[in-house]
Amino acid sequence: MKNLFLTMFLSVMVISLVACGGAEEEENLSAANNESASNVELDYWVPFSGGDGEFMESMVQQFNDEHENVNVSMLNVEWDEYYTKLRTAMNSQSGPDVAISHASRLIELIPSGNVEPLDDLVEAAEVDWSEFSENQVNATIFDDQHYAIPLDAHALIMYYNKEYLEEAGLLNEDGEYELDGGMDQFIEDLRTINENVSDGEFPFVSNTNEVYPFWIWYTLNSQLGGTYIEDDQAVMNSQEGLEALTAMEDMVNEELWPKNVNNAYDLFRSGRAAFNFAGVWATGNYEQEEGLEFGASPIPQLFDDAKTWGDSHTLILPSQDDEEQKQAALMFADWLADHGAYWAQAGHVPSKPSILESEEYLELEYRPGYAEVLADVEYMPNHPSLGAVNDVMIQQFSQVLNSDMTPEEGLEAAETNAQNAIDQN
Repeated sequence: MKNLFLTMFLSVMVISLVACGGAEEEENLSAANNESASNVELDYWVPFSGGDGEFMESMVQQFNDEHENVNVSMLNVEWDEYYTKLRTAMNSQSGPDVAISHASRLIELIPSGNVEPLDDLVEAAEVDWSEFSENQVNATIFDDQHYAIPLDAHALIMYYNKEYLEEAGLLNEDGEYELDGGMDQFIEDLRTINENVSDGEFPFVSNTNEVYPFWIWYTLNSQLGGTYIEDDQAVMNSQEGLEALTAMEDMVNEELWPKNVNNAYDLFRSGRAAFNFAGVWATGNYEQEEGLEFGASPIPQLFDDAKTWGDSHTLILPSQDDEEQKQAALMFADWLADHGAYWAQAGHVPSKPSILESEEYLELEYRPGYAEVLADVEYMPNHPSLGAVNDVMIQQFSQVLNSDMTPEEGLEAAETNAQNAIDQN
């Protein structure tokens, strides 16, 4: 009888040990799977060159250092090739997990169905849209859905050489330039400066052979309440459009703004120009010039409303099925926006207003002086032909400023060619 009980006891023990061993093995396997699942690799594509790229590389490194279970690999693609490569990769379902897109380019990417809508993902990733500037968020909404995390705003702003303006008596008690008399006062101030400049020095410079004439026209046209695409109609040949382009041509005709300029950055940086309208990214360039005393502020209200050309770097998630990849990518995108004060060193304005009030941001030179452009940016119309229409505008407005073409002729040609581009899309 004892032998029977002993046999039964040993049998139970063996069964228990086998069961425990199996449970422990299963538990270890589950833990290994969880550990493997938590190590997420993200591919991140950007089109940044120069200082922008270096700042972004540092941010990615910091993110990787702070997150043991997520690793981001950044690929910096040449600007001229970036959107072609991105579209091709997304169309073949081989795109990155997260990518930079300008807000103005979203209209080219979203209709393909290859950009992930974010509204079903933001709660788990703890993204709060109310933390962002409303102006920037609105530029990422299509058909009532959010498609991108705004990283920044970059806009056309005004740089001025304090030495020229002080000599002309145009600085206030704080050593800053203020303009409250609109375009008429601005022209008068340029004339005052022009009376004292030497040969090879200019009251105002911006490049006239590339995109800047279009950006400046867009700014003035927006301040006047104009637009240039409505539904499927090109409408730039308007009273507002003509007034804006005529004001620009008048500056050239009075020799306040030289023709055929393609080195405006160098002219301003070397102290040969009093005013320069340029993108915020020029800040990092100009502040490196020893001895250059300059100010940076939003484009003044020259006409009816304080508006300026601008765009945003946003972060999109190319469509994929892996939910863990999506959540990690969205968390990374929001982390970048949270660290906008560091990104602001590249000149850009952070997309979260709370950052603009932070000590880290306010301690930066020049940047706080133009932070209000976050609300002033007038985003371009969402139209699938936007790129082709903009190319037309760039060409025509450069011709007006650099040749004998009149503003009337330039706008008429621009509207005709832009309408052809829209119709062919």
